Amino acid sequence: MTGHKTKTALCTIAFRERLLEYSLDIAREAGLDGVEIWGREPHIAEQYDENRIAAVRRMVAERGLEVAVFGSYLRFGAVKTESMGLRDVLQTAAGLQAPIIRVWASDLGSEEADEDIWQETVLQCREAAHSARKMDMRLAVEMHSNTLADTAESARRLVEKVDCENFGLNYQALPSVDDDAFARLEHVLPWVYHLHAQNYAPLDGNPGKLERVALEDGVIDYEPLIERLCSNGYDGYVAVEFGPSNAGDKREAVLRDCRYLKSIRR
Repeated sequence: MTGHKTKTALCTIAFRERLLEYSLDIAREAGLDGVEIWGREPHIAEQYDENRIAAVRRMVAERGLEVAVFGSYLRFGAVKTESMGLRDVLQTAAGLQAPIIRVWASDLGSEEADEDIWQETVLQCREAAHSARKMDMRLAVEMHSNTLADTAESARRLVEKVDCENFGLNYQALPSVDDDAFARLEHVLPWVYHLHAQNYAPLDGNPGKLERVALEDGVIDYEPLIERLCSNGYDGYVAVEFGPSNAGDKREAVLRDCRYLKSIRR
């Protein structure tokens, strides 16, 4: 797979129960290019903290890594969930030298949300994107359940309505044996800024109940997904987000996933 330009990263949320240094050490051991910094304690403060951010930036740089993404909890059009503040998020991302900020589109599913929620979310997304553009940063909305980006169609609708050159998507495959991850990617391909990699398999043979498994063992084939991204000029990151649900040795399982991504990105 010569010619691929993707980089590999570890989302530090994979070890959210540990201090940040633990995830950074694993990313370095695996020979990854960068990390996505989880936007909550104990990895970073949820409010802007200049000294804390400088310390995180130093720890990342000392390990020869880049900050690929700031995994914030900035949520636009939220109805039930408290969001992080836009100014705190932008300042934190700038201090981390993160080119991309992961954000969220409301806390209602696309079919549940009425037109008022859609309009308010789009407005807030657009205003935030304009602010981020002044700081040379991009916003990547997480494709996730219980948000306006819960399907490929709704995610595309969102980015087209926001219509800002620095507003795109954080692609994730659905945890479903019925989902066509390739078709899902194809539908939103021009707007993918970042990719979270996780995989699933039926639990005890029951296709209606899935568990997270190693990236190379599940229902999603990541090799053609990454190839398609690269054929479209993608030069961003592919990031291990979580380890398998029931790994006996979580550290080794995450390292295995990291090495797998490295093996298919070249």
